[in-house]
Amino acid sequence: MNKKLIATLVLTSVAATAFTMNAGAANDTKVLKDEKGAVHNVVGKLGKVTGATSDERAFNALDKVKGNFGFASAKDNFKVKKAHKDENGTTHTRMDQMIDGVKVFGQQVIVHEANGDVQGVTGDFKNLKANAKKEKVSATAAIDKAIAHTGFTGELSQAANAELVYYPVGDKAVLSYQVGVNYLGDIPGKWTIFVDAVDGSIVHAVNQVEGVAGTGIGVLGDTKTINTTLRSGSYYLEDTTKAMTGMIRTRDMKNGTNLISNFTDADNNWNATTHRAAVDAHYYAGVVYDWYKNNVSRNSINGNGMNIESLVHYSRNYNNAFWNGTYMVYGDGDGKNFRAFSAGLDVIAHELTHGVTEYTSNLVYELQPGALNESWSDAMGAAIEGNNWLMGEDLTLPAYGYVGFRSMSDPEAYGDPAHMSQFKVLPNTSAGDWGGVHTNSGIPNKAFYNFATAIGSRSIAAKIWYTASRDYMTSSTNFSGARAATLQATAALYGSGSSYYSALTNAWSAVGVY
Repeated sequence: MNKKLIATLVLTSVAATAFTMNAGAANDTKVLKDEKGAVHNVVGKLGKVTGATSDERAFNALDKVKGNFGFASAKDNFKVKKAHKDENGTTHTRMDQMIDGVKVFGQQVIVHEANGDVQGVTGDFKNLKANAKKEKVSATAAIDKAIAHTGFTGELSQAANAELVYYPVGDKAVLSYQVGVNYLGDIPGKWTIFVDAVDGSIVHAVNQVEGVAGTGIGVLGDTKTINTTLRSGSYYLEDTTKAMTGMIRTRDMKNGTNLISNFTDADNNWNATTHRAAVDAHYYAGVVYDWYKNNVSRNSINGNGMNIESLVHYSRNYNNAFWNGTYMVYGDGDGKNFRAFSAGLDVIAHELTHGVTEYTSNLVYELQPGALNESWSDAMGAAIEGNNWLMGEDLTLPAYGYVGFRSMSDPEAYGDPAHMSQFKVLPNTSAGDWGGVHTNSGIPNKAFYNFATAIGSRSIAAKIWYTASRDYMTSSTNFSGARAATLQATAALYGSGSSYYSALTNAWSAVGVY
C-alpha cells in the first residue's frame, strides 16, 4: 500500500494517441489508436445494420470495422457476453474475443448501436497464435497448482474456480486455466492465476489485495444513525431497508483472519469501543449504496441488489483495507500510522467501487488498466465524500508522515505522476505494484480533478466516469482508451457540443493523454 517503499522508479515518456479517418466511411468517423498504433476505438457514423436481436446487429456492426481491427469475421472471433441498453436507448453489446470457442482473457469489444444505427465500436483485437487447442491438465489439478502457488494452506473464503481461457503472452495465446483463489489470512489474497493447461506451469499470477487502502459512535467519536435488524431479542448490523434483494451487513473478525462473527447489541445503541469501526463501515456502506442508486440508478455492487458485506477488526494492527471479491475488509490500523480503515467514507467508496468495476468494465489489475481500476475507485471516493481531494485523510496519524494516501489535486506531493511525461515504468510484480497501479493512477486522478473542478461538479464527473466504465471500457482499456471512453460517455449523456465535452477534452490533454 505504501508506495514510498518502492525503491526504483523509472521515468518514461509515452507518446500521444493518434487517430485516422476511416477511408470510405462517413467524414466524421474516426479510428483512434494508442501510442503503439493499436486501434482501441472506431467512432462516428458507421451506418445501419440489420438483425432481429441486439446480438445479430452487434455481429453485423463488427463486420463493418473488421478491416480497422484486423480480423476476418466477427462470428469466428467473438462471442456476446452481455448487452445493456442505456438511458438514451443506445444498446452496448459487450463481446469477448474467442479462439476456437475459448475466450481470450482481457480482450473485449463493445458495439454501440441504437435501432440498427451503429455509433461506434470500443475495444481492441489481438491477432494471436494459439499454443494448443486441447488441455492436458485437469481443472482440479490446475486449481491445486494455483492454490499451491499462493502458499496459503488454510480454508478459502470461497471455493476456487477454474475456467479454460487463452492468456495473451506477446503474440501468442497460451491455453490456460484462469483460477480465482480468495482467502482471508494474515496476508489475505484475491488471486487470479493462470495455469498452463498443457504442462501445468504458472503462466501469470496477480494478487489484487493491494489497495489502500446505527445509532452508534464512529471511530472519530461522531454519532451516526444506522439501520439494524431485531432478531430473537438482539439487534444485528443488518440493513434491509434498501431496494435490494440482499442486505447491507457488517460483521466482526475479532482481530483474527478466519472466523466471522455477528455484531449484536441489546438496546440498539452501538456505543461500545469495539463497535466503532463497525458503525462506520455499516453507515458508510449505506451512504455509498445510496449514492450509486440515486445518481446512476445502480442497485448495489453487481447492479442486481447483491449483499454488501463488510468485515471489520481484521487481523491485528492491520494497515489496509481491501475488496476480496465477496467482502470489503477493514483493518484496525496500528495506532501509530493509521487508525481503523473504516473511518473514511472515501476509503469505503473506493473499496466498494472496486466491486462495481469488477461487474462493469472488469479492468485487469495490472499496468495501465490496473491504474485505471485504482483511479476509478479514487474518483468515486472523492465524489461521494465530496469535501477534499485527498484519499484516506481520516485514517492517517502523525507517524505516517502524510495527510492521506494520495492527492488527486496534486499527485506529485505524494510521489505520483501527474502527467504522462512522468509515467513510471515498474515491474509487473507484487514488488512493482503490478506495474505501478497505485503510482500511475495519479495521471487519470489528475484528469478527473481537472474535469470536476472545471465544470464545478464532482457528481456530474462521477456519473460520466461510471457510465464510461459501464458502457465504453473493456478489461484492457488503457489511458488513451479511458479518454475516449469518458468522451463517449459525455457525448451520450450531454452531447458532444456541450461545455462538459470540451472541458473533458482539456482535462485529459492537460495530463498528456490524447
